[in-house]
Amino acid sequence: MTDDIRSSRRVGGVASTRDSSASSGTAKTDIVVGIDGSPGSESALRWAIDEAVRRGARIRAVLGSCAGEQPPTVRRSAEAVAGPHDKEALAWAASQILHEELDAVPIPTGLDIVEEVVDASGTEALLTSGRDAAMIVVGTRGRGLLHRLRIGSVSASVAVHSPVPVVVARTRRPSDDAEAGRADSSDSGPTGPAGPASETEADAVHPVVVGVDGSPNSLAALRWAASEAALRGAPLHVVHAWLAAIPLPFAESSAEILPALEDQARHVLDESIEAALGTSETTDTRKVREIDVHKLLVAASATRALLDASRDADLLVVGARGKGGFAELLLGSVSHQTMLHSAAPVAIVRDV
Repeated sequence: MTDDIRSSRRVGGVASTRDSSASSGTAKTDIVVGIDGSPGSESALRWAIDEAVRRGARIRAVLGSCAGEQPPTVRRSAEAVAGPHDKEALAWAASQILHEELDAVPIPTGLDIVEEVVDASGTEALLTSGRDAAMIVVGTRGRGLLHRLRIGSVSASVAVHSPVPVVVARTRRPSDDAEAGRADSSDSGPTGPAGPASETEADAVHPVVVGVDGSPNSLAALRWAASEAALRGAPLHVVHAWLAAIPLPFAESSAEILPALEDQARHVLDESIEAALGTSETTDTRKVREIDVHKLLVAASATRALLDASRDADLLVVGARGKGGFAELLLGSVSHQTMLHSAAPVAIVRDV
């Protein structure tokens, strides 16, 4: 059991007041966002606010900090006051960091935000607060080599263990397209980049991109992505990648193998869309009819196809894992690589 401090604010209303009543509990429409005072968590907060406005949802801004594990910003702030092991100083510093980060970003009038400092590690705090939420939003640790090696232990752990969708938010930079292009460059298919050419208009509506492979998690990702596309008024690009490197012994007969593989892949793509969006009871068919669904059958590895598609995407959605792999231990190589290298925010969705 974790102890927490909650405060509830409504922009344009009275000053924030602490409230530990049941009204501060997590609702299934809440968006939980991890805060730690870093630039990555600020990007996550900004993304969560935009999403909350689209959904008419409430934000739960959660900062996990305990005696054994605190965000660096909290530790430094506590050290300046009373020392790194003073419990009261750590609690004060955590509350201050949370308030300061929320005060640093524009918050639309009328948006409800619940501030919550949880006496637990960052991972435990987010998983506990977000277990019944609509989604959990986390940030990344930045760019360069460190970013490509890890997105941050808390973000990665939450993405692996959360039963609700997890969005790894990031602010797009000019270098993102180049980074996405470099990732998995040795695994490109013969047809080149995935998806249609990017629109050049400044006001172009960017698509929601989702990868499917016929697995339950990818079908859940497709249903979730369709709802996101409807919220944005954006097209939905459904990507199925069907070709990796052909083993050398079969290279000479590739002319016979490739058409069969492509036909099989087209069948998987069509069946996935029908299963997830056709007659699914969990899909709002009225919303699905309002979006343009584009089928993208790509002769490349799944990772390369999705990273290429992410260059022009507003959001990339993937299942927590595809077919195979160590189901309880890993996200799956495709999910993991897209979290590391995607130019767009990535949503990890699990079928539950």
